[in-house]
Amino acid sequence: MQIRNMTEEEIIKPKKQSQVRNDFSPSKTKFKGVKNNATSKNPKNKNKKSPKKKSKKQKQKQQQNKPAEQQELTLEEQGRYVALDCEFVGVGPGGYEHALARVSLVDWNNAVLLDTHVRVSESTPVTDYRTFVSGVREEHLLPDVAMESEKCIAIVKKLLQGRILVGHGLKNDLTVLGITHPWYNTRDTAKYEPFMKKAKKVTDSISTSTSTLPRSRKLKDLALTKLDRVIQKEGESHCSIEDSIAALDLYKKARGKWEKVMEYKVGRTQEIECDDAMYFMLCNEE
Repeated sequence: MQIRNMTEEEIIKPKKQSQVRNDFSPSKTKFKGVKNNATSKNPKNKNKKSPKKKSKKQKQKQQQNKPAEQQELTLEEQGRYVALDCEFVGVGPGGYEHALARVSLVDWNNAVLLDTHVRVSESTPVTDYRTFVSGVREEHLLPDVAMESEKCIAIVKKLLQGRILVGHGLKNDLTVLGITHPWYNTRDTAKYEPFMKKAKKVTDSISTSTSTLPRSRKLKDLALTKLDRVIQKEGESHCSIEDSIAALDLYKKARGKWEKVMEYKVGRTQEIECDDAMYFMLCNEE
């Protein structure tokens, strides 16, 4: 699979994915001389009142009563979300260390904000391209093809600023990028408990304790079970655009309950911070 790296102009003006049109939609053409019995005047229907149009307040109330995942977001709200996925190559002895090789970012409507291969530092030469998973080959990382690492990271930082970041296993991506993102603006489908596996009880022969911590599931498995979608097919390399869209769609599916959990966590954190500040003030007064 050949990946065309995006130019700066394309990053500023993202392209939306092609939308499939329904060629079987009924025609709206009206023919002269043919009367529609359903719309023709009927004296019996004179006393019937036409249905009133819903006011703006009624529409807003109806929208608010829907579950959060079914509510339509405004353009401003949609603009707050981005989904990220990265591909890595191996550097160092045995190729066990990660190096950034490709970065993809999409918005709420799956428009590609950034998709580029990233140049690996000459001081840490690539020892394993991991092509069977990453899809990255030597020619993708040539100086005249791939983007400089510093420049790419600067663009990613700018695109993430003040936004809610969605992804799967974001800790790995952010660590290799060398950037941080506020926990309250992070939605990681690998760490969302309803998406995780319930761990089997394991008894320790020494302490006789049991471990019930949930474990992360693969994005491939979540996409299949939750979205009925096949990604990361056997024998094919991963696509970071496809993976970021899958993570975003998983979030959309659970957004209502997820945001309630986040609202609670943020509220509790603020309460604890206020209590700590009050305690500090009282200690200083004494």
